[in-house]
Amino acid sequence: MLFRRVLKYFKPHKWAIILAMLCTVLVGLVSAAMAKVVKPVIDDVFINHDGEMLKILPFVVIGLFILKGLGRFGQQALMVKVGEVSIMEMRNDLMGRIQHRELSFFEANNTGSLMTRMLSDVSLMQNSVSYVVDFIRYTVTMLGLTVVMFQKDWRLALVASLSLPLAMYPMRRISALIKKYTRRTQERIGGISKVLVEAFTGIEVVKAFGTEDREKKKFREQSLKVLYHTLKRSRLNSATAPIMELLASFGIAAIIWYGGNNVINGVITPGDFFEFLTALLMMGEPVRMIGSVNNKIQQASAAAERVFEVIDETPAPCETEGDKELHPPVEEVRFEDVHFSYNTREEVIRGVSFVARRGEMVAFVGESGAGKSTILKLLPRFYSITAGAIKINGIDIREYDVKSLRSQIAIVNQSTFLFDDTVLSNIALGRPEATREEVIAAATAANALRFISELPNGFDTVIGERGDTLSGGQKQRIAIARAILRNAPILMLDEATSALDSESEKEIQSALTLLMEGRTTFVIAHRLSTIRHADRIVFLKKGLVTEVGKHQELVARDGDYARLCRIQFGEV
Repeated sequence: MLFRRVLKYFKPHKWAIILAMLCTVLVGLVSAAMAKVVKPVIDDVFINHDGEMLKILPFVVIGLFILKGLGRFGQQALMVKVGEVSIMEMRNDLMGRIQHRELSFFEANNTGSLMTRMLSDVSLMQNSVSYVVDFIRYTVTMLGLTVVMFQKDWRLALVASLSLPLAMYPMRRISALIKKYTRRTQERIGGISKVLVEAFTGIEVVKAFGTEDREKKKFREQSLKVLYHTLKRSRLNSATAPIMELLASFGIAAIIWYGGNNVINGVITPGDFFEFLTALLMMGEPVRMIGSVNNKIQQASAAAERVFEVIDETPAPCETEGDKELHPPVEEVRFEDVHFSYNTREEVIRGVSFVARRGEMVAFVGESGAGKSTILKLLPRFYSITAGAIKINGIDIREYDVKSLRSQIAIVNQSTFLFDDTVLSNIALGRPEATREEVIAAATAANALRFISELPNGFDTVIGERGDTLSGGQKQRIAIARAILRNAPILMLDEATSALDSESEKEIQSALTLLMEGRTTFVIAHRLSTIRHADRIVFLKKGLVTEVGKHQELVARDGDYARLCRIQFGEV
């Protein structure tokens, strides 16, 4: 079943695989034919001194080796290409499946583990079909040599075959153990990747707190775990060939004793015996390699199981349901008794209801952990609500196609993620078809043009991984420019101006005010001065809406919102 699933990725290359298998069969048959050369060499040349046969045999040997070489070259060249192309498709498929998973999936699976499945596990699978072709080649060679042996002397062949059943149990046991230790090794490699990602991503924190030795110790601990399971697997791999050879030696010893007696008694000629013995000895390599290839197939199988675990996971409802298209304008966004909890934990959103109409600004206020950011994550369906409904233009958002829904939303988060690309590409992320002039206009509106112009290559400057060459405020301005350029009817600002100085915040606030016109805007801000003019302020406390109204209305009620205002502004 697992092999059939892997084979799906190789199916488009079936003719190349068939040709590789034909090359494999050629190699196997030629290898078997080589054993047939021994008899005329001994009986005709050495014993009967046949000069004519001596003239022919060297060319026969050269011809056989040419055929074998061509066959092996054809098989390997074809399978390398098939393997590389197929594994690229598998990685692309896996990447696509992972990219379309819900946020909770990434919270449950660390980055290092996912990277290991994408890179290391898929690499182990790369030669799986090539291993199968090798398995066929060695099997054909072994069968061809077996035919030669039975054709020469069926009694000797039966004696030689007695040792084969002895090899079955240890080989099955070794294969199972290799698969187990391969899986554990890959899991531990995921642990190494996790440590590396954390250490490199948080290098500033590591250096600030002087925890380099601690990170090095964590890396060494994970490396030792990988080493332990790798050595276990390597020892099993190393034991395969000696075990096979030891068991084969019983058959060879029996043949030498039994066949030698037949030669002495004149039952068979020396040429017959050495032809048989050559075939038997030549069978040693394919028998040994079948064991080795089987071990590699088990390693690939363990890796395939880990890869398909990710591919087979059912996407969360937030990434699947709905086929309706959402088109502007967005007249209304309505939350109706919305409940939400992360997995099976306590509810973080409890019975939230409010309405936001076209052109309105709705602000969420509350202490940390009240559920403000969570609400913003529910609207674009980063998570699925557990009860209630969220509607846009009167239609439940679960009925909309996810991509269509998100295309109508522009988001500026508290922490801005930038890609290791040009400033231009980062701003145009949500609208890659935008012209350079449109990007520059968006940057100008976000008060980002001046600092971008001072960069070495302006808009064509590559800003480095996560935009680390920029300050926090510069990153935030690029994020705002990105939202301006997207020109979506729904705008979500989660502490959008938190990293800016007062002067820049004032300038950008005017740009955002212009951007909000005609758009449904949701804002989270700890600075209450930025949301005093909101059409509606929703105060959240432990996932519950405790107050809703305009600034002056809520101040007059002298509730939780008024208390926060007094803390920030003094008397109000």
